[in-house]
Amino acid sequence: MTPAPAKTIVWLRPEQAEMVRTVADVAGLELVSAGSSDRGRAGEVAKALGVEPVDDLRTVLTRASVDLVWIASPGEFGTDHAGQDAAAIAAARSRGLRVATLEPIPAAALDLAHGGWLRNQTGSRAIDALQFVPLARCSTALREATDLLESYGPIRSLAIESLCRPEHGSLGARLFGAMELALTLIGVPDVVDAAFVAPAATTGLHALPSESLRALSGDLTANLRFPDGRAASIFASDHAGTWRRSITLLGPGGRLHATEQGFVWTGPDGAVLDEHRRADRPDAAPATVAESLARMLDPAAPSDPPVDHEAVLAMGQTALLSCRTGQPESPAMIRRMIEVS
Repeated sequence: MTPAPAKTIVWLRPEQAEMVRTVADVAGLELVSAGSSDRGRAGEVAKALGVEPVDDLRTVLTRASVDLVWIASPGEFGTDHAGQDAAAIAAARSRGLRVATLEPIPAAALDLAHGGWLRNQTGSRAIDALQFVPLARCSTALREATDLLESYGPIRSLAIESLCRPEHGSLGARLFGAMELALTLIGVPDVVDAAFVAPAATTGLHALPSESLRALSGDLTANLRFPDGRAASIFASDHAGTWRRSITLLGPGGRLHATEQGFVWTGPDGAVLDEHRRADRPDAAPATVAESLARMLDPAAPSDPPVDHEAVLAMGQTALLSCRTGQPESPAMIRRMIEVS
């Protein structure tokens, strides 16, 4: 028997409507309502999607009778230090409501520490009820590649590319996802050395990012150095004109390169040891997000390890700090801010 479409309320910016509609079609979601953090635009996004408008995300999380709340653009949700946003997410979980987000929530270490997200209530934390999508390590093609690591051997160095257009998510989302993948594959770095370029950067002007991943936009490069001498690089942007996520691993096993379309494992002698290609998709972003949401809603799908939000946020915020100081910075300092707050 074909499962009934998941009744879904989506929270988005107007320019995301076309992507949301495509994702819903591919993932088999039944959109029932839509809202926006852009003041006065809930009716606009709802009309674009042909559904009823809603105007308060906390009320949706605490009262709506649906299967999924999909937060494509959170606005200021997750920044309050009174714990109301975290409480709304905890309430959603207690009612069996699933919550997916395209953006890191919260998006700064102090918001995580002071917003009640880490408070253990009835055996769980509010932060663990949020599912960031799409996670690279949960992507079919990238998961197939990393499944080879037992045969491939230890990673010596790693390069991660995470690119998109603004409607797919912010630079903060791409950086969060890339840092989560680096953490999964190698661990927490000792030092992060990063640089940021604003979308409208011109010669002679040097914009600096804020202290939060929220609404971050532009390009960012980062070099990560690890305690055991290994290294990783990250290239992220929300102004790349296309969706692309890729990883390249180097080590004794040779070169392993993977994208959403498949992977190639080349041995040290240049011979192809294994490869897999998926059919090209006309717009990879909606397909990738839809795959993640469908997997999240599938009761038969194996559970993925939870995101270590404390570590990933610390790594991402360290990159932003390095962009502002122009110096390598340590995630340990940001992590201490979370632990002592």
